Amino acid sequence: MSTTKNEKCKGKHFTWSKSMSHMLLEILAEEALKGNKSSYTFKAEYFVKMAIEISQKFNVQCKPKHVDNHLKTVEKKWV
Repeated sequence: MSTTKNEKCKGKHFTWSKSMSHMLLEILAEEALKGNKSSYTFKAEYFVKMAIEISQKFNVQCKPKHVDNHLKTVEKKWV
């Protein structure tokens, strides 16, 4: 993570806005429809792809581990 602070990154914690989370879910749905999801989760290469898209769209430093962790958080809310 970057040591610089911006509106989406406070200290060492990556904070997801609602629009970032919504975009992630849209990307996840598209990839799942394409068949790029195994029975349990996505391959690491898709977490990289999603992190790059989020980073470019929202001008933040989103890493694949942020995507993975956020997906786990979202799943907990729905279980």
